[in-house]
Amino acid sequence: MSKKMVENKKKSNQKKMTLAIKIIKSKKSGFYTFEKKMLSNGEVNIFFLKK
Repeated sequence: MSKKMVENKKKSNQKKMTLAIKIIKSKKSGFYTFEKKMLSNGEVNIFFLKK
């Protein structure tokens, strides 16, 4: 295989990832905390719907 064929195969296996940051208010102290996760683009909406 040529180099271009190998590079194209590697690119097709990669997923686009997003850093999702959700702000959560603590019930006990009232302070805000941040929840950070690296997710694929399809899972981002599910992450923000959870409480």
